[in-house]
Amino acid sequence: MTTSSSSHTGPNPLAHWIGIEAAAYELPGPVLDIETWAAQRGYPAARAAAIARSGSRHFHMAHDIGETDLAVAATGRLIDTARIQPSDIGAIVHVHTQQFSVPPAPRSLPHEVAASFGMEPLWLGSITQLNCVSVAAGIEAIQGLMRRYPQLDAALIVSSDRVYGEDYRMRQMTGVQCDGAACMLITRNSTRNRVGRIAIHSHAKWYGGSDTVDENEADLIALEWPYTRRAIETAVAYSGFTLDDYDLLLPHNADLPGWNSLCRAMRVPQERLYATNIYMRGHACCSDFPINLADAGLDAVSRGQRVLGVMQSNCGAYAALTLHPAGRHAH
Repeated sequence: MTTSSSSHTGPNPLAHWIGIEAAAYELPGPVLDIETWAAQRGYPAARAAAIARSGSRHFHMAHDIGETDLAVAATGRLIDTARIQPSDIGAIVHVHTQQFSVPPAPRSLPHEVAASFGMEPLWLGSITQLNCVSVAAGIEAIQGLMRRYPQLDAALIVSSDRVYGEDYRMRQMTGVQCDGAACMLITRNSTRNRVGRIAIHSHAKWYGGSDTVDENEADLIALEWPYTRRAIETAVAYSGFTLDDYDLLLPHNADLPGWNSLCRAMRVPQERLYATNIYMRGHACCSDFPINLADAGLDAVSRGQRVLGVMQSNCGAYAALTLHPAGRHAH
């Protein structure tokens, strides 16, 4: 049985709103070209060419850098960029996609990030069950924590993923897995912007994901874009604006032809799709959204534009959120 759920978060005039104050990321090593990389390692040229044709040509690879080191580096970049004191961070939410993108127990990535900067947060923990959509659930978690703890004014979302075993870097035909980490600073009553509504749809039938080879795989792939469209429509409906009011769409960094088809179907002008990082960055799992925010989204909101962020997973979860200039939100 297929189940779906929607959730939303947003500014409440009787309580608080949240905003994304800053975002930063760490992509290790030099940028690599998928076809050159595949040829050097003897991987199928036709598969590499198909991925390049899908829009995903460049990516980064961590040779001897662990996921915790990547997360610490991204957090350090954010602290330098945002000029925030580590002591002001009241919560850390760690999100990731790959089940192996964590240090072995009893180590804890969010604990080690906190210790690296002398942070003593009220709460820290990890969210992973929604794979690449976990970053949207992480933002909702921070909204809930700020309701629970009135003294909590600033929190971090830290994402980190890397491929273990190069045979898995080209596991999809529409994108290349990129190693990397990212960090977002979420603040209460931000004067920079406001997170509007978040829509998360999770379809339990597909929990095994598109990597599971069974009779349901083709069905999941066929429904990926209708599910994505539903998440977008739900988030936009929650926000009180129309899709035409959004000036920039930040995608999941894979499958450019799929995004172009979706935009045509939804009548989103091509220039509003931020496609640059599909080509330049590769798919860094949960880090795609903060990477795109850091490169384009936050600047767009600062210019007075509204931004729509979209996340997809391979386990039946899809999400979209709206981000508004602080002075232009209707609620």
